[in-house]
Amino acid sequence: MNISRFLQATWSTTWKDLQILVKDRGFIAVIFFLPLIFSMLFGTVYQRAGQNNQENLTFPVALVNQDEGAYGQQITNILESVAVLDLTSFDSLEDARQKVIDSQALAAIVIPANLTEQVNAYQQAEVQVIIDPTQEQIASMVTGIMKEVVSPAIVQGEIAYGIRSLLEDTPLYQQADDATRGALAAQSMAVQMAQVQKMMSDPWIEVETKTSQGKDMVVIATNPFTLIVPSFTVYFAFFMVGSMSAELLKEKRQGTLRRLVAAPVARTTVIAGKMVAYVIMVIMQVLLLFGVGSLAFAMPLGKSFIGLLLVIIATGLAVTGMGMFITSLAKTDRQADTIGTVQGFVLGALGGCFSFAFGSGVLMSKGGGTMEIISKFTPQAHSLMAFDTLMNLGGGITQVLPQVLILLGFTLVFLLVASWRFRYE
Repeated sequence: MNISRFLQATWSTTWKDLQILVKDRGFIAVIFFLPLIFSMLFGTVYQRAGQNNQENLTFPVALVNQDEGAYGQQITNILESVAVLDLTSFDSLEDARQKVIDSQALAAIVIPANLTEQVNAYQQAEVQVIIDPTQEQIASMVTGIMKEVVSPAIVQGEIAYGIRSLLEDTPLYQQADDATRGALAAQSMAVQMAQVQKMMSDPWIEVETKTSQGKDMVVIATNPFTLIVPSFTVYFAFFMVGSMSAELLKEKRQGTLRRLVAAPVARTTVIAGKMVAYVIMVIMQVLLLFGVGSLAFAMPLGKSFIGLLLVIIATGLAVTGMGMFITSLAKTDRQADTIGTVQGFVLGALGGCFSFAFGSGVLMSKGGGTMEIISKFTPQAHSLMAFDTLMNLGGGITQVLPQVLILLGFTLVFLLVASWRFRYE
C-alpha cells in the first residue's frame, strides 16, 4: 500500500470515529463541559481567595519624616508604594512611639531632620526603626523592607558626591557661575543614574537560586488558572481512555472490527485512524479550555506556540496509547470502561491533577518527597510539568522536550504491549 492510500484509509476511519464521538452527548459533556465548568469555578474561587489574602496581608507602620529635603521625601514615596505596609504618618515622634508601645503598629520609622544634608555632605546618616518587642519576629520584616527602601537613596547620594568631587577639580567647573555648575552636575547625574538603572535591569552578574539538593527553585503561579485549567484538562483527557477502549471492544464483539480488518486495507490503518480521532479530540479539548482561560481570565499561554502544540499532541498520543493498552487487557467493553474510569481517578490524583487543592500552588511532581517520585511514573504528571514550564516559567521547546519525549515513551510502551496482547478476532 502506498502512502496516499494509507493516509486516505486512515482518515476514513478517523472521520467515521469523529462523527460517532461528536454525536455522543455524554462523551462531549465529560470531555469538554465538565472540565470547563470546574476550571472556571475553582479558578475563580482561588483567584478571589488569593486577592483577599494579598489585601489582608499588611503591616501597620508609623512614619515620622522630620527631613524637609529630597531624600526624606524619596524614602517616604517609596514606603507609600510598598503594598504590604499600612503606613500612617505622624508629626510627633512620641505619638508614633506610643502606637508601637500600644501594639497598634509593628514598627515606627523615623527619618531624621538632617538626612538630606548628611547625604549631600557624604556623612553617615541614620534612619531609625523602632519595633514592637511583643511582635519582634514579624516586626523585623519591616527592618528588612527598610534596608531595601533606603538603597536607592544611598546609591544616588554616592553618585552625587562622586560627581561633585570630580567636577570640583575641573577648571571649567571652577570658573563657571552657580547656574552652569548646577546644569553640569545635573547632566552628569542624569547620565550616571541612567547607567545604574540599566545595570539593575540587566545585571552583569545574575544570581541563580537553587534548593539544597541543587534543583531549580519552584515558581508558584501568580494566576491560579495556569495551574487549574491544565490540571482539569489533563485529568479529563485521560477519561477518553475508557471510551476508546470500550468502543474498540464493542466493535470487536459486534464483528465490526473484523469486517474492517477483512477489508483491503492494512490493520494499522484501522488502529491509526482511531488513534488520530482521539488525538484530535484532545487537541480540540485543550484549545477550548485554554482559549476560554486566556480570553476570559487572562491566563498566559507562554511564549512558544510550537512547544505548546508539541505537548498537546504528545499528551493526546499518551491518551490513545493507554487506550490501546487497556483494550489489550480488558475482556469486555464494560470492563474496559471501568478500568479506564478507575485509571482516570487514580493516576489523575497521583499525577498531581489536584495539586491546586492543597493550596501550595506547586505541582505534586515538583513538591519533593515520596509523592514526587510516585507522581513521575504517570503520564499525567509529565504533561502537567510541560504545561507549567511553558505557562509559568516562560520555557520553550528545549525546556519541554524531556517531558514530550517521556510522554512519547509512555505511548511507545503502551502500544508495544497492546500489539503483543490484542487480538482482532
